[in-house]
Amino acid sequence: MPRLRSALAVPAALLALVFVAVSPAGSALAEGSVPSEVRAYVADGSLVHQLNDVYGVDAAGNGIDFDDTTTTGEIERVHVWSDELRAGAPTEHPVDLVNEWIVPISIAEELVGVATIWINPATVAPELASFVADVELAAALSEVPDGSSLIHDAPSLAWLALAEDGTLTPLVPGRTGLSTPVPVDDIALLPVETAVPQDGGDPGTGVGLAIAVLGALFAIIVVALAVPARRTRKKPEAEEPADADAVEPAALEAPAPKAVRATKTKAATEDD
Repeated sequence: MPRLRSALAVPAALLALVFVAVSPAGSALAEGSVPSEVRAYVADGSLVHQLNDVYGVDAAGNGIDFDDTTTTGEIERVHVWSDELRAGAPTEHPVDLVNEWIVPISIAEELVGVATIWINPATVAPELASFVADVELAAALSEVPDGSSLIHDAPSLAWLALAEDGTLTPLVPGRTGLSTPVPVDDIALLPVETAVPQDGGDPGTGVGLAIAVLGALFAIIVVALAVPARRTRKKPEAEEPADADAVEPAALEAPAPKAVRATKTKAATEDD
């Protein structure tokens, strides 16, 4: 999903900073945990400005015109499933926080996509991480129920909302097969290593192509080595002096008439 960076786990120091900024009492971070820095970045127009810089209309006329009618929706913190839950172990910690917040974006009161914000660990400042021009995704992520945690299940290509009572609601079902709310204890999670299936055609095609390419390269190498060797063998024959007996008599006598003519010309001059 991110265009500017890959997904990044939150460093411990950064999590501590966010934790202190949002929850001085030390309680667990709630679903609405949005640091003041992130809220200010969205509210003061910095997000829209950076959207226009990166995804706006370019010299060729491509891109989205984030004009004065551009508005932002509700900021939602992104969560992922915890390692314990993925391992199938009993846990009271089903989700983990990640260094991401999503914001639906509208232009002229029409949804156009979803922006993702992250806090850059190098500057400890919020920045635009990516933008996805997907109206349906923006609409789905605008419907996170109050009091629920937004979960991005990347292996299943799904976005889900987890309520405090453990009810899981599919916002974007992806490959989960979910269509209605279910208890989180009843779901089976795909392993993180599971890749999104791609239409790669015949799996043997790539192997055959590789063999063909290697064969062609081998043939080129053989020809490249053989041609110079063949030329080397022929070179002495080409430089061997010609047999004197094979020279035409006319070729040896050809200069004589010129000498005779030159002599005659000189003698004729003296007689005059």
